Amino acid sequence: MGKRFYKILITIIICWLIMANVIRTKASLNDQPLGLTDEASIENVINSLTVDEKVQLVIGAGYPGPNGAAGSTHAIPRLGIPSVILSDGPAGVRIGGLFAGAPPRIATAFPVPVLLSATWDVKQIQKVAKAMAKEAREYGVDVLLAPGVNIHRDPLGGRNFEYYSEDPFLAGFMATAFIQAVQETGVGTSIKHFAANNQETKRTNINAMVPKRALREIYLPAFEMAVKQAKPWTVMSAYNAVNGVFATQNRTLLTDILRYEWGFDGLVLSDWWAVKNPVAALEAGNDLIMPGVYRGPLPMPELIKDVYTKASAPSPELLKTANQNGTLSKEALDSSVRNILKLIIKTPTFKGEYKNVDYQNKTSLSKKTAIEGARINREVASEGMVLLKNEDKTLPFKAVKKIGVAGENAVVDLAQNKLGIIIGGGGSAQVNVDPKKVVSLVQGLKNAHYSVVNSINGKKVIEGLSKSDAVNLAKNTDIGLVFIGRKSTEGADRPHMSMKPEEVRLIKDLSEAYHAEGKKLVVVLNIGAPIEVASWSDDADSILLAWQPGQEGGNAIADVLSGKVNPSGKLPVTFPVKYSDVPSYGNFPGDTVNNVVHYTEGIYVGYRYYDTKNLNLAYPFGHGLTYTDFSYSNLKLSSSKFLLSKNDPLSISVDVTNKGPVAGKEVVQLYIHDQHSKLDRPFKELKGFKKIFLKPGQTKKVTFTIDKRALSAFDDKLNRWMAEPGKFTVLIGSSSRDIKQEAEFIGVGKNGDWQNE
Repeated sequence: MGKRFYKILITIIICWLIMANVIRTKASLNDQPLGLTDEASIENVINSLTVDEKVQLVIGAGYPGPNGAAGSTHAIPRLGIPSVILSDGPAGVRIGGLFAGAPPRIATAFPVPVLLSATWDVKQIQKVAKAMAKEAREYGVDVLLAPGVNIHRDPLGGRNFEYYSEDPFLAGFMATAFIQAVQETGVGTSIKHFAANNQETKRTNINAMVPKRALREIYLPAFEMAVKQAKPWTVMSAYNAVNGVFATQNRTLLTDILRYEWGFDGLVLSDWWAVKNPVAALEAGNDLIMPGVYRGPLPMPELIKDVYTKASAPSPELLKTANQNGTLSKEALDSSVRNILKLIIKTPTFKGEYKNVDYQNKTSLSKKTAIEGARINREVASEGMVLLKNEDKTLPFKAVKKIGVAGENAVVDLAQNKLGIIIGGGGSAQVNVDPKKVVSLVQGLKNAHYSVVNSINGKKVIEGLSKSDAVNLAKNTDIGLVFIGRKSTEGADRPHMSMKPEEVRLIKDLSEAYHAEGKKLVVVLNIGAPIEVASWSDDADSILLAWQPGQEGGNAIADVLSGKVNPSGKLPVTFPVKYSDVPSYGNFPGDTVNNVVHYTEGIYVGYRYYDTKNLNLAYPFGHGLTYTDFSYSNLKLSSSKFLLSKNDPLSISVDVTNKGPVAGKEVVQLYIHDQHSKLDRPFKELKGFKKIFLKPGQTKKVTFTIDKRALSAFDDKLNRWMAEPGKFTVLIGSSSRDIKQEAEFIGVGKNGDWQNE
């Protein structure tokens, strides 16, 4: 019994020792921080981070970022937190090159966003978005800093080329499509610039005084639609102040509206060096202060000097001190860290998808990707070009073999950085492109097998062409073409809409010469925003708005001129007769001495103003011709009443027929007119559109549905959207001024009561 007792005792001791060791091991493991693995691990990671690590995370890792990218986040290796890369991207992936202290990474220069919007076709913008995302992945990018959805408040806005439209519904629709297409590939987006970033003059200090109703009806809806429907990974706050509070520290915008009202659960990051008060920014809901310190090549470029301050690139020590003395709350700091970690776990970098690729030495796309990008560029560019005028069916070219080309913009001189075409705008939307891959207008025409004459007696055909030279050019070519271009860039608004006197004289002289020969003159506009056309449009037989169409622009222009592509673009902005007709005239760019701009036009932006006032226009919103003709008929509503209390959608249908000789595309536009509103409202507002393809003689039924929001206005006194009972008119047309069909319905609710949206 004694031996047996000792055996049992020894067994018990051994088991006890094993159990004690297991307990010690578990305790030791519990002492070790758990790394970032998924969303469920985030709270443990936050609890494991030191204050030093937290304040480091909420500040960008510096500019330029890795390999010359726009920026990146800090890594915390001990907790499995990698650095993720953010790249500029409104018109293509931009890494390296100018200011970046790294070799340029060559990417596809796609058409500018205003051209994408002019397609009025989500399929086209999705093509570009997916191609851009593919190129982003080739360069190891986690988040594209796009799209920009700020409104074209004024034609002179320096970044209008980079934004979609004067209309928030169109802008929101396009932004939603772009974001969804990019993020389907696993790359994130950053919708920007939130909010009211509608000018570049004094952009870092200007206080945009925007009436609440205008903010809600014009300047916020594109963001709202995209946030709710596409769920962008990030939102970028703007440089400017909105109603007295800088956007980066505007709690009303960043928290109350964006998060609480719209349900945004992603990351808010600042525009580059936009932060004025880093503590206030974090407390307001701006999670990530970008980009951190400037560490690029010296001396610091002027463009960066304009925005860089010590406050905008705060030290971690400053935030740590603020956290310790209570001015930066633990809750605000942890919330920002949480949102940063939620972003990181979504990224390709975190998922290990960018391993084993030498991004540091990669400076060009794969051949397959580059070819695909160029093909998509060419296709989409032609879809967004707008045929403004086409007298006597001047276009497409008929019996044309030899073209006389004039205009300084058509000159190719790579030594002088003249590419023979303006492919895009400057600033963060500029793309590093191989100049040899840029297709000029002249090269595009030659690629289409036209003979091009652009010199006489050894002289370039540019502004200042003599009348005798104009006559000779007209006699020796089949048709004339004048190429007019305008550059635009981030950081500066355009000085005017005017044409140069020598450009007008060139058009008039060539018009006279070609018409004397019984021949035609075409003007092609290579611009990013409206210019004045009234003084010379009568002298042109046809006007093609080519925008800034990307690196394949010359080929895309030739595709439209030749008839290979039937143009179907529509204006996403209005072309006024003169700048003094613009609703913001006199209040743009505002009082630059006191850094304030008053949006006194309120909700009357773009066509909302012009159509309500019934002003004469050069070309209206939504306008665009094709090489065929369409008719509209048989407009029907699913009901003559809309029950506001139920908010059942109203169905609207119309038949569209191609009456012309060639296949083509038409953009069917739906506007709503409120006949008896108690609130002051524009005469009409865009509430739907569809682009359809029809063969000759073919008819298609186009159907829309509208809900109560489409009938609503924002009551700033009640601080909510309201749909008022009364009569409404459905207006269906091919532009805001070319209405083809109309029908009425009644919004029904309690007599005199307004219904909450």
